[in-house]
Amino acid sequence: MLRCFALSLLLIPAHAQIGLFSSHTDIGTVLHAGSVDYNPSTLTYTVGGSGENMWFAADDFQFVWTKISGDVTLSARLSILDKDGDPHRKAVLMIRQSLDADATYADAALHGDGLTSLQFRAARGEVTHEIESNVTGPKRLRIEKKGDTFTLWIGDENGGYRFAGGSMRVPLEGLFYVGIGVCAHNKNEFRKAVFSDVEIGKPSETGKPALWSALETITVASTDARVAYAAPGHIDSPAWSADGASLLFHSDGRLERVALTGGRPELVAGGKPDAAKTGKAAPAPAAGSAQAWEQATSGESNKTAPVFSPDGKKAAFLAWGDSDGQVTLRVVSLKDQKIESLCRYTGGRDDLPAWSPDGLRLAFVSRQLVH
Repeated sequence: MLRCFALSLLLIPAHAQIGLFSSHTDIGTVLHAGSVDYNPSTLTYTVGGSGENMWFAADDFQFVWTKISGDVTLSARLSILDKDGDPHRKAVLMIRQSLDADATYADAALHGDGLTSLQFRAARGEVTHEIESNVTGPKRLRIEKKGDTFTLWIGDENGGYRFAGGSMRVPLEGLFYVGIGVCAHNKNEFRKAVFSDVEIGKPSETGKPALWSALETITVASTDARVAYAAPGHIDSPAWSADGASLLFHSDGRLERVALTGGRPELVAGGKPDAAKTGKAAPAPAAGSAQAWEQATSGESNKTAPVFSPDGKKAAFLAWGDSDGQVTLRVVSLKDQKIESLCRYTGGRDDLPAWSPDGLRLAFVSRQLVH
């Protein structure tokens, strides 16, 4: 691993080398200029930033960066110093197309309240989305870029990293920016975080890749997702409990249950493959709904059967192309036949999503080969 050492602890001017990084700058609009202190003895970076947010179609934060190309991993131990700031102040490991406020990017974000997520803007000027981890307040994070696919990894107690589940495709071209950043999530404030054990490397290609499955939920209104459970191996058949507090799934022929908030799954005694459907059955769609769905999706050459919402007003389905191996989760309003794409992921075409009892979210299983 390459590390560049400064001669003393100092506030680095923007043109100087900063340890592993080339420079630093404020992205977007900030009221208080950001800063970085690099300590060559401890190899730590104390980054201070202002900024209103890193969300929607533009970002405001302090960014410490270098430029590279190709596949890359960025890992670090993160510690947010301020205890009284906004709960959503952030320390991030970021891979970004440009220094423009509305640039395409993906990051591993640790929030002040411990929320940890893979955030991304899939194209310049688009709205930011996220896949939340089921781990709160980890000490170490890693973001990995392989081709267009970005994944989040959580540091374990033994010094390794564990795949957090969920992935997103974010296309970057040529040289791009890799670095660390801080956002106060309040334009009037200035907050700091310490990054240590920072490493920039390449994704592992040793050994045979292993299949991981992630049980995820997505909120239809915001299209933000959350991983409830991730594990090596194959899981399928997601379903909701009747109270909406837990999810059920099949793993190696067993029926298991996991809390929506995460944790260890438990075996459902006497569970059978069809026993996962424990939520309230969706009412039969109103007359003409099936015809409305067929009309709305007539342009989809590859699609699954519809899964109707509990109120019978919407239908979810999977659609796919011919080459990239991903499916798109879509929802159609049966009243106006409007189709919305919620997310794309690698998953089974016969593994249908499941509506939550309140009709606000969908559960699905994504899969990823990881080293």
